[in-house]
Amino acid sequence: MHESREFSREKAAPRETSGEGASDAQVGTSAARPRGAGRSRRRGPGLRGREPENGWWAGPGEARGGPGPAAPAAMDPFLVLLHSVSASLSSSELTELKFLCQSRVGKRKLERVQSGLDLFSVLLEQNEMSPENTVLLRELLVSLRRQDLLRRLEDFEAGAAGGAAPEERELRAAFDIICDNVGKDWRKLARHLRVSDAKIEAIEEKYPRNLAEQVRESLRVWRSSRREEAAVCHLVRALRACRLNLVADLIEEGQRARALQSESRDPVSPSSWDSDSPASGASR
Repeated sequence: MHESREFSREKAAPRETSGEGASDAQVGTSAARPRGAGRSRRRGPGLRGREPENGWWAGPGEARGGPGPAAPAAMDPFLVLLHSVSASLSSSELTELKFLCQSRVGKRKLERVQSGLDLFSVLLEQNEMSPENTVLLRELLVSLRRQDLLRRLEDFEAGAAGGAAPEERELRAAFDIICDNVGKDWRKLARHLRVSDAKIEAIEEKYPRNLAEQVRESLRVWRSSRREEAAVCHLVRALRACRLNLVADLIEEGQRARALQSESRDPVSPSSWDSDSPASGASR
């Protein structure tokens, strides 16, 4: 009996040793495992910190092709503008924007909107706004009476105009002069530009207490109706017909000043070098 007990102890010993080895292996495995490995990361709601995907953010904190949060500096200027506007909105202003967009965005999508970025993302996907079409964004900011954000939008539009065709830059410059100087005579000017009375009334209802936006919207309506035919010369002609000669003079003076400025920046043309070459040869 005594020998059988000793034998059973010897057989049990390897089991205890193997158990300690397995325990050590498990400890070693857990120590080698990096902290947080195997844990699922929680994704936050909204679109903050997302990188562009088809013009907008791909995923929270995860970018397609690169890190997310530092993206706005390298983004398209229009997306930088939207990011800036969103960061400046209060919760009550966001609620007001959602209310104003009820006719454009479905109820379920609006319920998921938790930031200005979320709302702008939906509007971009639905082609309600774009770098070339900032009308809706302007309307929303006017409704909020956020002049500071409107100035940011105007700065963006001015920058976009800097890279536009010369005719486009001249039109934008003329629009700015008219908006600053025409005032209550904008209805008369709009009629000379063949904007219908129905559209004039719609503009007044759209911007009931904002004279500058009434003027600018009437010019937008005229431009969209004339398309490629819209030119500064037509604006000047209409202004003179309304006896707004001072405004017309300001536009023409601005055109002349910009023409002189562009001429001063242009380098000497090769044709002038050719014309000077005979004289240089004779002096030798």
